[in-house]
Amino acid sequence: MRLNLFEDKSNIDEHVDLYFKEMNPVVRQIIDTVNAERPVLYGRAADEDLDDGDIILLDPKEIYYMDFVERRLFAYTKDGVFRVKSTLASCEEQLWNYGFVRVSKSNLINIYKIKQLKPDINMRIFALFDNDEKICINRNYRKKFHEYLIRMKGIVAD
Repeated sequence: MRLNLFEDKSNIDEHVDLYFKEMNPVVRQIIDTVNAERPVLYGRAADEDLDDGDIILLDPKEIYYMDFVERRLFAYTKDGVFRVKSTLASCEEQLWNYGFVRVSKSNLINIYKIKQLKPDINMRIFALFDNDEKICINRNYRKKFHEYLIRMKGIVAD
């Protein structure tokens, strides 16, 4: 796929023209991206009460993984840990197109932050991240994770 970008300072109406032979995952992702607003998550530092402290806007591309612990959702970034006022299920639905996939009952990971996938005993796989943390990909979610990687590879590779 070829991409042509044109910057025109006098252009008042920004628009995207997309020419394609047939609808495929890459074209679908481009359409979804253009039509959708980029998701933003709101959170507070993990050591703050969710009702106190400054609200921080979290860019999904900066999040390594999300962890649901004791009925609380946390987002892990290179800058720290943030408590997010949302559910894991809604984050999964909102962020699936941005590289996030569920790998256990309580974890959602960003595949673009994975440095290595490492097999372990009992058919477990660990995702090792750029920040040297690791998350276990639960056996029950392995097939879904693998299918997600194949789908995203098809979207990214073309």
